[in-house]
Amino acid sequence: MSRSAESGARKASRTADLTTPKGVVHIRTRCSPDFADSLELDEGLGVFPQYRSIIRDKDTLKEIAALEDANMVIAYNEDGKIVGYVAFSYPSPLERWCKNGHGLLYELGSIEVSRGWRRLGLAKKMLEIALEDDEWEDKILFITGFSWHWDMQGTGLPKSNYRNMLMHIFQPFGFRHFYTTEPNIIMDSANMLMARIGARVSDEARERFLDLVFA
Repeated sequence: MSRSAESGARKASRTADLTTPKGVVHIRTRCSPDFADSLELDEGLGVFPQYRSIIRDKDTLKEIAALEDANMVIAYNEDGKIVGYVAFSYPSPLERWCKNGHGLLYELGSIEVSRGWRRLGLAKKMLEIALEDDEWEDKILFITGFSWHWDMQGTGLPKSNYRNMLMHIFQPFGFRHFYTTEPNIIMDSANMLMARIGARVSDEARERFLDLVFA
């Protein structure tokens, strides 16, 4: 695995290759907006009749990549098409997760693999390379899963099974399911909150997080 420096103050990125039956997929963390702009979205990503991706076009992807301390992980094929991504950033100031977090909470805001590139290990590999950085042990990573962003049409899974599939993807990386009173999550019983609490996070910080979960 190699490291390459992004321009300016952007933290170093990691790169890895994944060999699949459809060809080699390149994975890069901490992508800059310019790097994202050099690629094209695969047609299997975006908006479909029965679901709407959180990231619906390349401009949105670039906007997230431009955020301070964001970590945009991109998987792209030999043709220069983006076939998967994971977007990490600090939560919005408008969300409860920003309150009393003191920069501790970091959100895995979106993950998607293109319809034609699923079941090839891309989601696992993107998470694996993204979470190799030791800095995560000082943070609480969290995921809010909303059923209205899930591609149940493309997978043929009901909401409960789709939820279980997502939990199965994240659990090997140390994420746990948390019950919460957050209104948008309890709006649908299939929605979920998962979090990974770093090994160096203090007991006091854990308690602050639990206060937010049940606020």
